[in-house]
Amino acid sequence: MKTKFLINFPATQSQEPVVYKLIADYDLRVNILKASIDINLQGHMLAEVEGKSEKISEAILYLEGVGIEADFVKSTISRIEDKCVDCGLCTTVCGSKALRIGADTGWQLEYEDNRCVGCNLCIQACPLQAITNEVGLGV
Repeated sequence: MKTKFLINFPATQSQEPVVYKLIADYDLRVNILKASIDINLQGHMLAEVEGKSEKISEAILYLEGVGIEADFVKSTISRIEDKCVDCGLCTTVCGSKALRIGADTGWQLEYEDNRCVGCNLCIQACPLQAITNEVGLGV
């Protein structure tokens, strides 16, 4: 199973080797897509996690047990369809090719959420502000 987690951890947990434990104790592959720690040492991390579904469930219980919030994330951005004019400008900054447009898409913008890495460059690139961040990781 492959999924995305949004992990929010308090300052009391910012020094803990959370990613190491997910890998070593739960046999998960963790790809950190985006992470930040603020001045108060509170942190947020968007990670793609791959492993057996029961191990992922156990890892979520571990995180919650030590005071770390972890939620599954289906997608990191959302397109406001009535604002989007399919100009394709967002596709020029999308290195993961989660956003694409071309003859093969009928010149309609397409978004593949499983490819999105949460960089949010598309949000900044959109002249009509038709793309928003769904998980609150900031631009």
